[in-house]
Amino acid sequence: MTRSSLPIAVALAASAGLLLTACGGGGSDSSDKIQPSQTATTSAAPVTTTPSPTQAAGPGAPKFDLPSDIKVDFKGFDDSDPTKKAALQDATYAAQSVLEIEAKAHSKVTPNFSRFWTGGTGAAFADSLMSQITGKGGITGTYHYYNPVVKALANSGNLSVVYCEDQRKAYSKDSATGKVKTTTPSPSDFRQWNLQMTKSASGEWHVFDHKWLKGAKQCQVA
Repeated sequence: MTRSSLPIAVALAASAGLLLTACGGGGSDSSDKIQPSQTATTSAAPVTTTPSPTQAAGPGAPKFDLPSDIKVDFKGFDDSDPTKKAALQDATYAAQSVLEIEAKAHSKVTPNFSRFWTGGTGAAFADSLMSQITGKGGITGTYHYYNPVVKALANSGNLSVVYCEDQRKAYSKDSATGKVKTTTPSPSDFRQWNLQMTKSASGEWHVFDHKWLKGAKQCQVA
């Protein structure tokens, strides 16, 4: 899978950069998850199911067109505070809307992406995702999200949602043949995302800016 950095991106840490599979809008490393120094092998795509997010989806929740070989796992995306709870739920939707574009090799912005990513940063991120999709490209595997933290942005009414992503079992796939490029797990498979979110007139939390850090040490787990 590919996520190139964008010119408008701001670094999450000292390095400039944009996720995510899978995410404003650029990562600290513009290289693909599959590194040239790694030994890649090819295999048929595994078939897995997509479990429900941490919170149960309510009325009006988006439905994502994800292939059966993609598994999405959210841990801890819930809170006793109703505002944080809502922001965390919508952060899971924003993450899944990115996977939806990458998995189906969309050449146009999907309704789900437009719903949760707003403004010029969202449009630039969508353009970046779609520009990386060539031929019959796609993604497969497991995308694990965890350790979310919600904080208020000073004097704005907006929130930041910071969380980790584990892509050790996530791979690029040729959607025409079903062949998967597997790679050896490495520290670069861990990402930290920072979504800056604002509450819309409809009550949903939308991403208006974002940053991500590839190889984030604070996200590395066994």
